[in-house]
Amino acid sequence: MAGFVVFAIMAAILLLQLSKQKKNLEKVVAQKTEELRFSLLQLEATEVELTNNLAFRERMIGIVMHDLKSPLNFVHKIAASMYESKKALSEEDLHRLSFELYHTTFDITNFVTNLLQWLNSTKKNVKLSFTDERLNEFIRTNCAVYIKIAAEKQLEFEFQSPDSQSITADFSLLSIVLRNLLDNAIKNTRQGKISISAKIDDRLQYIIISDTGTGISADKIIELENGVITKKTTESTQIGYRIVYDLMQKMKGSIHIKSSEGNGTSITLQLPLHAHLLESE
Repeated sequence: MAGFVVFAIMAAILLLQLSKQKKNLEKVVAQKTEELRFSLLQLEATEVELTNNLAFRERMIGIVMHDLKSPLNFVHKIAASMYESKKALSEEDLHRLSFELYHTTFDITNFVTNLLQWLNSTKKNVKLSFTDERLNEFIRTNCAVYIKIAAEKQLEFEFQSPDSQSITADFSLLSIVLRNLLDNAIKNTRQGKISISAKIDDRLQYIIISDTGTGISADKIIELENGVITKKTTESTQIGYRIVYDLMQKMKGSIHIKSSEGNGTSITLQLPLHAHLLESE
């Protein structure tokens, strides 16, 4: 009898140990299953991201090629016209052709430069360099060609904030943003003016670029504010806005557009006042 009791106790202890082992095993299996599920979700997300990136790059390459082909053909025609002219060009014609040549080659160079700088900025571990500069002075120095192009189109170019107004930003990236937006504003404004201003509150810095141009539809504003490029995108302008969107995101900022077709456009860039502190976090 005593032996049976001992056996029963040993059996109970063994069953208890087996029960604990079973529960531990179930926990391990559940944990491994969850880890596997998470890994599969990550793999699926990576696959979707890769597919989207490939589709985006393919679409973008097509637009870039189209955007380069047109101005290069235009440059060739201008050069051919100047070379094949059988008589001396008038001073007016020479000025017109030389300006068109200057403007078109500048567009090509600027487009390629911005594209390369944008691609470099998307690389991992790229550190931003924040400095404090007076906005009007920076634009007069680094965006002078746009002021000149606006003047050639007889557009007024206004600085609406005081020359003492400063902005803190990574100006190597901000310059690409400003050049793209000024370029678009001038191209889409036939008469009137381009204006730029800045202001600061307790949290944010604002740069506002306005024009009296053709305006933008509501649907297009949503795409441009979010840097969307779809299979239907055919305009090189949208690449410029995608670059603007990505660089503003890189600087912890955002872009906001107010416009209606035929009534001009106002674009507000918002940058955190202490972006350099956010970058270091």
